[in-house]
Amino acid sequence: MEVLTVKEVKEAEARAVAAGLSEDILIENAAAALKEAVLSLTEPRDKICVLCGGGNNGADGLSLARMLYLAGKKVTVVLTAQNFGAAAKARLSACRALGVPELPAAEFKPNDYVLTVDAMLGTGCNRPLEGTVLEIAQKLNDCEVFVLSVDIPSGLNADTGETEFAVIANQTLTFSCVKAGHIIGEGRNYTGNLVVADIGIRGEGKIKAVLGDGLALPERKAVSHKYNYGRVRVVAGSPEMIGAALLAHESAVAALKSGAGLSVLCVPESLKAAYQSRVKEETLCFLPDRNGKIIFDESAINSLFVKTGAILIGPGMGENPELIKIIEYVKNNFSGTLVLDADALNAVAQNADILKKHKANIILTPHMGEFERLVKNAPPSDMPSIAYRVKELAARLGVVIAAKSATTVISDGKEVYLNTTGTPALAKGGSGDVLGGMIAAFSCRMPPLNAAVLGCYHFGKCAEVAERIYGAESLLASNVIIK
Repeated sequence: MEVLTVKEVKEAEARAVAAGLSEDILIENAAAALKEAVLSLTEPRDKICVLCGGGNNGADGLSLARMLYLAGKKVTVVLTAQNFGAAAKARLSACRALGVPELPAAEFKPNDYVLTVDAMLGTGCNRPLEGTVLEIAQKLNDCEVFVLSVDIPSGLNADTGETEFAVIANQTLTFSCVKAGHIIGEGRNYTGNLVVADIGIRGEGKIKAVLGDGLALPERKAVSHKYNYGRVRVVAGSPEMIGAALLAHESAVAALKSGAGLSVLCVPESLKAAYQSRVKEETLCFLPDRNGKIIFDESAINSLFVKTGAILIGPGMGENPELIKIIEYVKNNFSGTLVLDADALNAVAQNADILKKHKANIILTPHMGEFERLVKNAPPSDMPSIAYRVKELAARLGVVIAAKSATTVISDGKEVYLNTTGTPALAKGGSGDVLGGMIAAFSCRMPPLNAAVLGCYHFGKCAEVAERIYGAESLLASNVIIK
């Protein structure tokens, strides 16, 4: 599903108007969709309030109020602006001509209504709320009334999903396409249930939301063997974080159950006893180390390349000055896919440009804090959206990036995908290690971008299933592997 920025929405609206869908038609189409939503959410005698600003968002609200009044609903309009654009002014006159009740903003009490429609500010809002709008937003957020926001909750940036203060909606009805701010940044905390109504606008965005269609592994052939499906090696572990390496390895094994053949956990030789009692179908490889930290050894690293489709480096390795040497050697000499996670990302963050030249395909899986460290020396971006910042870094380094958050941004520098599967229960140590192992496994069988999208989507879906069994507070990363 396409996800548009504010600029792309404006361009789409201009194309619609040029094709014969005037601004008035678009506003009336939006109001008709809103009317259907309100009718589905209320009973015949419920009291409804429509909060209307002075722009086109307010015009949508005023047309909605007129339609609800004519349908016999108990609707009241509250004006939250002093100045009105032409579209809103015309619709305000129509409401007043019909006798639609109005209430001064100072007298608005949210609890007097079953449902309140937030049509104060739309996608063009890019500054903090103030004055009457801020006061009303605070009232709404402090009460239990059901809030339906028009296009986007007032105060939420439609490009970045960030805000200083915004209306917290129970449901947002947006028009023709999802806006980036609905699902990135903090957007999902404010948008509530997101519904898209087609009002005739056709977007041409460069960002797409992952819906799950076609995200299946290639079928296994009847006549095949384990090496047809790839070998994953997970280079991980240190004296401080033994468990992280086990999680990453076991996640690779779980992913491989649906398609790949072998998985090898490569850990410090001096810690072999900690791992030997834990492995089952998988195998172990012991690498030279110093005080439990893996060291660079060309011969040992070369042995990892044999019949290997993907190498994951980073989980549970801690601070290790040898790590950057290992990463540089693998990226320059390995012909498969190199996945960098956790401590491997911290190692390259000092100079991310070392990744620009590489033989291996590279996938980076940073959380947002790690991503910010990777871009700290990057040129300033013209686009504030995290989606475009991820795209710019992926293009500059020639890699695939899966920037992990409630909405994970995935890009190869050309395409951008947003993944929304998952649950807040994943906000625990070990979750990223599991995802890294899954992506490594999938990359044995498909291009890096596909592997990242597939891994993020299915990791989130597995977590959703696991949460229903173990609960949001008790869910562990290892529970996701089981599911």
